[in-house]
Amino acid sequence: MLMRKPSNCRMKNQKSRKKSLSCWMYVMGVFAMREAEAAHHTHEILFTAVGTSKTLLGFTMVSFLDDVEIAFYDKKHQQLVIKEAWVSRALGADFVEDQQYRLMNNEIDYLWALQNWVQNDTLGKENHTVQIWHNCHLDRGIHVSSRIWCAVDGEDFCQMDEQINHWVAKKPEAKPAILLAEVIYCSKKVKRYLEDYCVQPMKNILQYSNVRDNVPPEVTVSQHDAPDGNVTLICTATGFYPRSILLRWEKDEQVVVWGQESSSGILPNSDATFYLQITLKLQSRNMETGYSCVVEHRELETPAIYPVPVKPTKVRPWHVALSILTVITMLLSCVVAFITWKKRKTESAFAVSPGSANK
Repeated sequence: MLMRKPSNCRMKNQKSRKKSLSCWMYVMGVFAMREAEAAHHTHEILFTAVGTSKTLLGFTMVSFLDDVEIAFYDKKHQQLVIKEAWVSRALGADFVEDQQYRLMNNEIDYLWALQNWVQNDTLGKENHTVQIWHNCHLDRGIHVSSRIWCAVDGEDFCQMDEQINHWVAKKPEAKPAILLAEVIYCSKKVKRYLEDYCVQPMKNILQYSNVRDNVPPEVTVSQHDAPDGNVTLICTATGFYPRSILLRWEKDEQVVVWGQESSSGILPNSDATFYLQITLKLQSRNMETGYSCVVEHRELETPAIYPVPVKPTKVRPWHVALSILTVITMLLSCVVAFITWKKRKTESAFAVSPGSANK
């Protein structure tokens, strides 16, 4: 997805590249949030087979919805793993069981691909990789496009999309394979397959997640001091729905920050809500007060500001030692004063007793 850089992005201090970069990152974040709110969704499925022309050594499948992994399959365990329980409920037990069965049978298909797509390996002793990638797109619930393409040893082999409506060889060696694919996997079968295993599952997951009420994020902000003197600020938002959210760092109400930013990306929770964490790593010389995490979400009327908690000033070791020494000195002074007073009182008592006896 391409975005043009807005021309109205102006920073107060044009001499600072970091400030300009920070502004640009903020604008990109706003654009990303608006696009997410436009209800554009993508479902991607990647199959990877590794082996020789005689043996399939490895076979995996990974499924992503809007860049979030939702399912995984591995030949070693031969088990389809759905990452979240609510996704399983959205797909339905029958679909999950059917997909599990198909994946186990796909191992034979990918061994066939290794035998027929790999060229110049008559001995069959070298390992090769075959990958097939499907994707489909929805815009406001409407299926707008799908695509399927294949690669051998990391190079494009063949592909099909709805606009072309037939298989296209991406290298000369693929031409015999696509002639066979046109017979076995004609465009109608491919469209039906993508509808059943790419488009419809995505619709079911999105419809299931849309049943729940909107929920504002729960936000926590913390600070971690590293042994090397650097400081990491952590802002975590969780339990929010819908998915669209924007987190950013500000200092004294300005978007400009001096440090290294990172993000976990928006991840799903087990209850169909979402999670996002951003961090800001600062060098100790740049760590001052005034940093805040600003959160924008549909369920918040205005952007919410969460200041970084101010840590209490640490007492230096020599201050502690001086305080202890002062207390000990005071205690010793009191003890010496008490002993001196007691001694004088005793001497005074002995001096009075003889005179009293003579009387």
